[in-house]
Amino acid sequence: MKRWILFMLLGLIVLLLLVYCAYYIRPYYASAVKQEGLNVIKHDDDTIRIAYIGDSWAEGHKKVRCVIDSIINRDVQRHVEVKTAGISGLTSKNIYYGIFRDDSMKNVIEWGPDFCFVVAGINDSDRKMGKHYYQENIRLIIELLLNNHIIPILLEIPSYDIQFSFQRRSRGIKLQYLVSMLLTWSKMDCIQDYRNAYKDMIKKQDWEDAVITISVDDWNPNGYKDKRGLYDGGHMHLNERGYLVLDSCIAQKIVNYLNTQSYSVCR
Repeated sequence: MKRWILFMLLGLIVLLLLVYCAYYIRPYYASAVKQEGLNVIKHDDDTIRIAYIGDSWAEGHKKVRCVIDSIINRDVQRHVEVKTAGISGLTSKNIYYGIFRDDSMKNVIEWGPDFCFVVAGINDSDRKMGKHYYQENIRLIIELLLNNHIIPILLEIPSYDIQFSFQRRSRGIKLQYLVSMLLTWSKMDCIQDYRNAYKDMIKKQDWEDAVITISVDDWNPNGYKDKRGLYDGGHMHLNERGYLVLDSCIAQKIVNYLNTQSYSVCR
């Protein structure tokens, strides 16, 4: 009788754990749900408007001198405006929802840019959210921009120091990331897997000509090991020189698009 009660209690505990996982854990790794309700302004002038949104890389961009506008103005002789909105720590799902729910990000998109540079996926890969999570959220972001006649410019996940990022976390966060690796079938260094998932999605959606992609080979093939010294001491974020290089590449991609719609290496 006591053994039967013990089995019942164990079964109840397992059932509660399954319910807990289904209710709390599964939604955490689920991709975003498609949203509606933006009112994007349509302009009828010669100004080139560029939005720059995303995670901490976008947030950091607000603190340095932007050169995107001056380079484009020099090369195509048109007035250029750039607006940036970013929040540190956002995953690709958070960025998608942020376009609808965060005033700064929403305002930048509803401002009616011609181009939108998106930096997303660094936190996805760092937290091992899963390549399908990243892939689907990026698809939603691109679809949203295209539906509003905004040309997406996507930054391929850069080569940051993912090993060092894990090592500097607290024990609790390390455990969380390890659990995520099991649940999402992610490797410790999963950056290339996420890049491949992005490329597969672009090909599947037939967006090769609709989306401008800035690959790591375009501007920073060696990542934080680049001899130009583009990263800060944590090897996860750009320093001022890094933003200068990235801004120059973004500007060149836009100039190429405006002139010939060709994509060339920016280094």
